[in-house]
Amino acid sequence: MAQPVLRGVCYYKDMKNTAFAAIAALLLSVVASAQVIGPWSKLEGQHSQISERRMVVVSDAATWAKVWSKHSAGTPVPSVNFSKESVVAVFLGQTQSAGVKIEIVVQNDMIDSNRLNVFYKEVRAASKSFAAQVICRPFAMVKVRKAAVVSIEANAPVSIPEKMPAPKNPRDDAKVRALLEAIPSFDGR
Repeated sequence: MAQPVLRGVCYYKDMKNTAFAAIAALLLSVVASAQVIGPWSKLEGQHSQISERRMVVVSDAATWAKVWSKHSAGTPVPSVNFSKESVVAVFLGQTQSAGVKIEIVVQNDMIDSNRLNVFYKEVRAASKSFAAQVICRPFAMVKVRKAAVVSIEANAPVSIPEKMPAPKNPRDDAKVRALLEAIPSFDGR
């Protein structure tokens, strides 16, 4: 009878040690993810120290040091060559669930070569998928070429479609056929 009790105690200790190891590994991964070693082009994650929603264009080292210290105090500031590059940072503020991602697209302006257009989209997992209910502060930072003007625009939040049926065709085919028949053809018939 003493053996089952000892096994239970050992099992409990193993569970306790495993849980401690998992928590330690998680904390180490969060700290390690904040440190940037070597060249980089994009940084993203779920744990910024900036709790409000904001978009920032950084074009000098002093501003970059301030933004980085607010984002990840106590970690080394990643290197940026501000004579050729700028940094665009998007902070979504505090969210109540994990799995929020920021997609960033950078485009050269077609009319003004001294302008960059940066578009970002907040992507959340579909409502039926599993996401941990934890407080997160998603962020993304990208290096962009140096430009006189950098504009940042947000798209509406979108969901990732997972196993959703295709949308129904909203147009009435009879109306479309009638419209096409009324248009003269290019070959003169």
